[in-house]
Amino acid sequence: MQHALFEVLAGTYANGRQIEPFPGEQDLSTSIQDHLTRLLNARQGSLVHMPDYGLPDIAQLYQSLPYSLDDLAAAIKQSILKYEPRLTNVQVSHRPVNKGDSVIHIDINARLVNGQEVQFETRFLSGGYARVQARRRAGGR
Repeated sequence: MQHALFEVLAGTYANGRQIEPFPGEQDLSTSIQDHLTRLLNARQGSLVHMPDYGLPDIAQLYQSLPYSLDDLAAAIKQSILKYEPRLTNVQVSHRPVNKGDSVIHIDINARLVNGQEVQFETRFLSGGYARVQARRRAGGR
């Protein structure tokens, strides 16, 4: 299955684009990006039936910056490994935080089950909102 259940039920991706009945390669990446956005914006404990879905309280992580970046990267990796089975070989890393900037940059590198490499850049903006974007690989692919 290439689409997440939420997309099948809604009939659209997060950007409003209709899902196709027979998804292509780009549709899989879009579906994963949408799910990562939902996963990284959810806070643990917000879903009664899946209490560990999402991330710990981001506000607490911001209070401990820059020392909490490794903890955040580990929590992201653990959540992806458990709740995004379409990705394998998941690697999560953080970039140094710029002084005066309240944005945390996290890079996610992984493989699809078909072996294709995918990369996502996540930016945690003020208030803890995560914005996930696919990174374009060198060579225009």
